[in-house]
Amino acid sequence: MSGPTRQRGMALVIVLWLIVLLGVIAVGHASNARTETRLAMQHLESAKARALAEAGLQRAILALLQPNSSSEWPVNGTPRQLDIDGREVAVAIRAATGLVDLNAADARILGALIATTGDNRSQQEQLVDAILDWRDKDNLTRLHGAEDDAYRAAGLAWTAADAAFLSVDELRYVFGMTAGTFAAIVPYVTVHSGRGSVNLEYAPPILIGMLTGQTLDDSDSNDGVRLQGQPSRGVATVRNGTYHIYASARGNGKVSASVEAVVNIAITAEQPWSILYWREPARFRFPVQDQDSA
Repeated sequence: MSGPTRQRGMALVIVLWLIVLLGVIAVGHASNARTETRLAMQHLESAKARALAEAGLQRAILALLQPNSSSEWPVNGTPRQLDIDGREVAVAIRAATGLVDLNAADARILGALIATTGDNRSQQEQLVDAILDWRDKDNLTRLHGAEDDAYRAAGLAWTAADAAFLSVDELRYVFGMTAGTFAAIVPYVTVHSGRGSVNLEYAPPILIGMLTGQTLDDSDSNDGVRLQGQPSRGVATVRNGTYHIYASARGNGKVSASVEAVVNIAITAEQPWSILYWREPARFRFPVQDQDSA
């Protein structure tokens, strides 16, 4: 093969390799572009779902600010489905008085709350007394409780607060509290009612069962379980008060978002409502459910 022919052959091979290399680079760029586009769409749908959930929460606040009427929303945690901008948004409102207040409940109510967690009797008594020791202002240890010495002996980096619970999340740090027990009782507690008792009209069915001994679950209605003389629909007759509000929404596909807030309503005040607590995503799952898994 002559020199010029060999050079043309080498040039052809180089050109072919360059074409292959450019093709590989192009495929890589296309793949990256598809991935980035997909991620951008997911972020966009997540932002839409979050905005819808917040819109649902704001609708709930507006409903609480409305004068009493036949269209009032239930405040016993019953989910309500809304259509916002063509999307389904689930919203639930629960009056704080329907939950156990960690700062006001006595040993009997705390004991009933913890009794269904699966802990043995000794563990239950220890947790009840440890909760009471956490929130009281003295350093005197109850029979089964825990003050600073117990926390230090266990090698913990904190001690008893000797003050009111500031949030339900603080319950995690009570001496003897496990992740499983915390998860079991946190849906039924608050720090915002200021009441030692629980208003069963607005309580979750499972909590009603804990306090009354009746066998109920969250599929049951509160309508048949109420205190003497209370309204029968789980609807607040006086809107002033504190409410736990949960809202969830879904964008296209399986992208979803949820928020929860504790809102104080004071209709006649200069500021008729204020947010006391905010969390996203919401701690608890409730509809909207994934249609693909329904």
